[in-house]
Amino acid sequence: MKKILFLLIAALAIVFTSCDPMEEINNDIDKDLAAADKDALFLKDLEIAPEAYTLTDEDYELSSDEGVAKYKNFSAYALPKDHLPEILNQKFSGEDAQAMMVTYNFYSKPAVDKDNAYVISDDEYDDMGASYGSFDNEDEAEALIGKLLDRKVYAEEAGAEMTVEYILYTKNEDRFIQVNADSTSEEVGYTSDAVVVTDDIYEATGNTYYSFTYISDALEDLAKYAVDSAVALPITYSALVYKNYIPTYVVYMHNGTNWLVKQSLMPTSEPLNYALDAKDISQSYWWADPAIKIALTSEDYASNEFTAKYGNFDLRSGNTPGTDEDMLIDMLGEMLDLNHNAVENQQYLVSYAYYDGSNGVGTMRIIKEGGDWKEYSE
Repeated sequence: MKKILFLLIAALAIVFTSCDPMEEINNDIDKDLAAADKDALFLKDLEIAPEAYTLTDEDYELSSDEGVAKYKNFSAYALPKDHLPEILNQKFSGEDAQAMMVTYNFYSKPAVDKDNAYVISDDEYDDMGASYGSFDNEDEAEALIGKLLDRKVYAEEAGAEMTVEYILYTKNEDRFIQVNADSTSEEVGYTSDAVVVTDDIYEATGNTYYSFTYISDALEDLAKYAVDSAVALPITYSALVYKNYIPTYVVYMHNGTNWLVKQSLMPTSEPLNYALDAKDISQSYWWADPAIKIALTSEDYASNEFTAKYGNFDLRSGNTPGTDEDMLIDMLGEMLDLNHNAVENQQYLVSYAYYDGSNGVGTMRIIKEGGDWKEYSE
């Protein structure tokens, strides 16, 4: 009897300790409140994402990349895909798959295409009021040339680029003259170990004003001086030239209405998407397209015999690449390898000009894997 009573008491204890429905409900409520508190804590400092947003200087300072925080821009060394999401994650929340168009500063030195530059003619200098065939003020030159291009050069769409060559007149410039082993001379770029022309050398070459009047004088006089002095050749001199007519290159970009000088720092816009984790909202995040975006330039088209003449891909049947998509991908990949330092396993979103009976611009997402280029697909 005692044994039966003990078993009954034990059974009742189990029932009352494990089957209290109110306790389970309270536990669930506590868990829900804890989760709500966690969500609220995560969201309290975040704004609801707008359709479009432009980064401020203070936003860049949220980046863990020192260069982005300091210079207030992204670049090839700090790509938006790597550093932009972390900034947005500290500012905005959104619905799952919500897109936000984000505008940010991107630093990229304009690509100068000297071989295909638009060269300002004598008549055009006259039209712009520069009757001596040169400009003596860069700002004035760039403004007047932009207006000239607006009148004379048609751009089919915004984003088109063009390099322009004009002559800039300046006084008292240091120029670098190399006298070669065969006693010829040529102008070269800055050389750190160049021999500075001294007063004695100016006097020895008959330039008593301690400068050369024109670059042609410097080329001739220094070549003769180096040979007469029996110095070891080749040798490079740093010489002061009084009157300088320097070929100058500037890159213009069409904004859809006008030709404007392309700056190294340009605003760029792209959509980012929000990935909402409903189970743990603190794990939600913004993400950017991982592809590097490249718009082919005249330098790219010039590198291939089939695109060099017209600056586009001929997609008409019977031409190269024609309708052969694999060949198009190979040609695009070759241009990225040659001019854009392409790397393995990196997506590239390439914009290219084509002709298929009418002119157009296409885009293709490609990737190099195992040395071979192919269209990227998830």
